[in-house]
Amino acid sequence: MITLLSIRRDVSKFRVWNYSVKRIMSVFTETVNPITGACDWEMQDDEYDFHQEIARSSYADMLYDTERNQKYEAAIKIAIDTVHGFGKEANVLDIGTGTGLLSMMAAKHGADRIIACEAFEPIGKCAEEVVEKNGFASKIKVVKKRSTELKVGVDLPYRFNILVTEVFDTELIGEGAVCTFNHAHSELLESDAIVVPNSATVYAQVVESELVSNWNKLRDFKFGQQTSIKIPDFINNCAGAAAVHDVQLSQLPLQSFRSITSPLPVLKFDFSGKTRIREREESVVVFKASVTGTAQAVFMWWDLVMDPFSQITLSCAPYWAHPDVKVDISGPEAANLIPWRDHWMQAIYYLPSEVPVQQNHEFSLVSSHDEFSLWFSVTSSMRVQDDGKFSNKPICTCGLHLSMPRARIGCLNDTLRRKKYYRALQKKITQDTICLCLSDLSLLSLMAASLNPKKVYYLDTNVIFTKTLEKIIEHNNLQNKIQIFNKKEDLLSICDKVNLIVGEPHFSSSTLPWHNLQFWHLATQFRQICSDNVSMIPYKVVFSGLVVQFDHLWKIQAPLKTVEGFNTEPFDKLINNAIDLSDNAIDAQPLWEYGCRALSAPFQVLQIDLGANVSVSDSGFIHCLKKGTCHGVVLWADWCLDDLDIISTGPLDLINEKLVWDKYTKQGVFFFPQYKTVSHSNKISYLSLFQHKIPDVSFEFSLS
Repeated sequence: MITLLSIRRDVSKFRVWNYSVKRIMSVFTETVNPITGACDWEMQDDEYDFHQEIARSSYADMLYDTERNQKYEAAIKIAIDTVHGFGKEANVLDIGTGTGLLSMMAAKHGADRIIACEAFEPIGKCAEEVVEKNGFASKIKVVKKRSTELKVGVDLPYRFNILVTEVFDTELIGEGAVCTFNHAHSELLESDAIVVPNSATVYAQVVESELVSNWNKLRDFKFGQQTSIKIPDFINNCAGAAAVHDVQLSQLPLQSFRSITSPLPVLKFDFSGKTRIREREESVVVFKASVTGTAQAVFMWWDLVMDPFSQITLSCAPYWAHPDVKVDISGPEAANLIPWRDHWMQAIYYLPSEVPVQQNHEFSLVSSHDEFSLWFSVTSSMRVQDDGKFSNKPICTCGLHLSMPRARIGCLNDTLRRKKYYRALQKKITQDTICLCLSDLSLLSLMAASLNPKKVYYLDTNVIFTKTLEKIIEHNNLQNKIQIFNKKEDLLSICDKVNLIVGEPHFSSSTLPWHNLQFWHLATQFRQICSDNVSMIPYKVVFSGLVVQFDHLWKIQAPLKTVEGFNTEPFDKLINNAIDLSDNAIDAQPLWEYGCRALSAPFQVLQIDLGANVSVSDSGFIHCLKKGTCHGVVLWADWCLDDLDIISTGPLDLINEKLVWDKYTKQGVFFFPQYKTVSHSNKISYLSLFQHKIPDVSFEFSLS
């Protein structure tokens, strides 16, 4: 299904300041400079919002999913042949038609009447163009409404006997699948209608994993044998947030987790209409722990049974649990054994309490869902299924999970980062130090205070996090060392004695690596007031690049041209035009989840002295070192705390030619408009510019 709800995860709420769009008409849109945080108004095309919605509904990767497409088509053919076998007309309702692909498959296989509905009007119009271009205009009617707004006798001449739809997300039911199917059976379909897909099964695997748990629990800060910062129990005993953490689980190293259970089928959704799908439901599965350890999280995915005869199954399992993978293999190459899909990933759910388990002892996995979401818990009690008592959805009571994304919690737990910051602070902090911390959602102020400076000031604009931080400060008896300010103006008036400015840097409004130059922007303002001998950590930032070939990520940008033999040019034109008018030239992606291979050596594209207030530019070219398909250039930041310790947000290792990326930050990805095979004779030219007065950062690349 193509819908605004399928917007690619973590899309920025802010336009990138430094890339212009074509200006045609006279509407004003509010823009945010991510470096300064300042709002401004720009004149845009009067359909700017329209184009932006289309561009950010980037779902072309779904249509690149050949397995999905082919299994839908096979199931649609079975449904049509079955209805015709009963001597009836095959009348197909396609809910959430998108490009019209499933409707055209139905037409290809002999459906007698097809009505396709699409709630997002621009895509609905595009579907009409695609349908017409492929010669099916006389067989397929596109209705630009939500399925729940359709009425028999108005939009449909009568109840239909086949439903095809794709209203699923990573969480299966997060796009409103329960309501969609129940309404269709109640109002739009015959009682014996065939539904594609016919059913779904949710699988859960209970695991122990320090890496995964570190995305949810905040750990004590330990340096050597001593604990410098203790995290209070009210944070680590918090049930956390129920929000799904969608992840490409196949990119997790097998050695990073231990399986407490094998994958277990825990929830079944029957879409056939034989029974109404329950809006709230709970199942209890009793299992024996396969190892002694701690149940910390649940890995989740789902399978679709596409047809009523259970002949065709589509699995979203990670490679180690995928029914089609028979080879015992691990490592980065293992992920390529299964179809790649970014629209249906796997998910991590954090247990509200971590449960110690003993090998071969029995426990209960409780799986719950409401109309839009899932949640899980593990208990040692043998609960009886369908006892009428439902587990409550986890609610954060500590504030940490409400104020921080998962990656940020993981970043704060990163041992190597902590050690580097601690070493850098040790070199600078004395009993006479007055320290100013400029970073969002940071514990750097506590780390600095633990080294016994004269005073630490911290600028924090997140009120929820401030309350949590105040309790951590009190728990560590640092109330007299740290003073928190929520407004920059209040801090400006008292910071004249500050002689050390520190930052991670991290800011909540940042999506691309250079957005964290907000640290430079704030520090520049404070330096005008601070002590003459003020020092800075970090003192410079280096932006670097790497020419890469992606295994699959290129599919989120590449035109489709044809899908399963159907011409999709109108769709490509609509999406590409919208991207040109409204979207960013560089995308932010967590590359640890997406396999890629380096085609060049890393190269520096820009270096900025954080203590200076001048514009900087750089240009040059880099030769490709390996033969491959050049998809684009990846950009990241290296923050230099001092001459020895550097915090890199880029590649950390190379395993079998595959790059291993930092798991806690996003990198910038520039995709070339056209991909081509490169070798040693090819080079990439670059031009970079930091303008301090605006301020903004821009990068340009060309391939020759």
